[in-house]
Amino acid sequence: MPLSLSTLLEQIDRGSIPPVILVGGDNDYTVERAFTAIRDRILACDAAVQVESWGEASDLATVLDSFRTGSLFGGRRLVIVPEVNAFVTNKELVRLYEKAVEGWRTAKTDRKRSSSVAKLLHVLGLVGLDADSADGRIAAAIGLGTAEKDLVEMLQSARASGRKATRGEGDAALLAEAIGGGGAAGTTLLLRAGEVPKDSASVALIDRVGAVVIANLRREDVAAVLDEAVQEIAAEYGVSFQPEAVSALRRALGIDRTLGDKYSKEVPDLRPAIAEAERLAIYAGTGAEVTRELVMAQVSVVAGGARYEFGALFTDRKPAEAVEKLRDLIAQARRDDPKTTNEGHYGRFLFALADEIRQLLGIHSFCRVRKLDPRQAISYSQFRDRLAEPLGEYLVRRRLVRQKPHPFPLHKRFEAVRFFHEDELIGALREIAEADYLRKSGGVPVDVVLETLVFAAMPR
Repeated sequence: MPLSLSTLLEQIDRGSIPPVILVGGDNDYTVERAFTAIRDRILACDAAVQVESWGEASDLATVLDSFRTGSLFGGRRLVIVPEVNAFVTNKELVRLYEKAVEGWRTAKTDRKRSSSVAKLLHVLGLVGLDADSADGRIAAAIGLGTAEKDLVEMLQSARASGRKATRGEGDAALLAEAIGGGGAAGTTLLLRAGEVPKDSASVALIDRVGAVVIANLRREDVAAVLDEAVQEIAAEYGVSFQPEAVSALRRALGIDRTLGDKYSKEVPDLRPAIAEAERLAIYAGTGAEVTRELVMAQVSVVAGGARYEFGALFTDRKPAEAVEKLRDLIAQARRDDPKTTNEGHYGRFLFALADEIRQLLGIHSFCRVRKLDPRQAISYSQFRDRLAEPLGEYLVRRRLVRQKPHPFPLHKRFEAVRFFHEDELIGALREIAEADYLRKSGGVPVDVVLETLVFAAMPR
């Protein structure tokens, strides 16, 4: 039976450290937090413990050989594996692939590119394929509609170097054998996984001989976990956060909107909020207070606020209503902030319109990848069950949204895409960029340009 984090930490404090510890869950932040707490507690119990940390793309067979081999110097050893993939769900498989792609896209050195290819090869091993398999077959096995550009480039790199996929289908057996046989005396194997699959023989074995900690995050615990994280940041940087500031942060980043939807089971991603809280603490400086006003001035509002209403009316092909809403919002902004110029107030909505157009383009791209016809109508229930999750993840992966949109507004955008041609949307983005340049260089008044853009970008 899985242990709670507090129970395991108390057990470690008593000197009873399990030979194998698995930490996993459905939320990256809570998993990382539990994993770090366990590691630090083990190190605190014995200052002489020897730490052996393996990289994410390390071969599991090599790691387990080390686990079973005693140290020449004796004493306690801690073997850390920050990402074990011997038991993965389909969702986790896609997440592992996305990590490889993200590393490949941002790589600036050959070493980083090599690490990304190693991660991809591990994914191929998990689906029982090799780099020599056809691109389309690999894409289908991973769960992609077609072979993406990044996938093709990484496969070409793997083939050119002659590297082979690690035999992922045997990792579970290797892990079970090593855990069942036990490691070297005084050695603890600390494993971190993603979402822990149900009915896994490997997980059950670890639970019997060691400890399993599942750090899932429930919707009802989100606010408390965020508050605790903010307090830790406040203590680290020597600042204080007003309760109203934390509430404003939740609203601005759409967390309250997501939690307030009684028809949704989505758990908001806390990492953007925690990153913003840390940025605000640094910005405020030691001894200062992070206020609600500071949050509202420094944190950009994501989908769910007034700017979202303006963008939604544009997507719904209601230009007159969109312009009317825009004027109302500008009037309210002037009352709240009379010192900001008219150009400044209107300028904010240039980016809101650009975000809406980029998301429509992202849906066009998703349909092309999945070979879907956006002109074909689909009911909300079918969309919610079949497309909402992969489309939301696709938009997040392409950084077109900061968090997965709720299925209902996402369905409205999906339905609207049939009326907006890609070339017209791209043209509208160019006009927005030009309008932003003109407003900063004394050109045509931005209010005229923006209202004209709303009507000009409408499908004909």
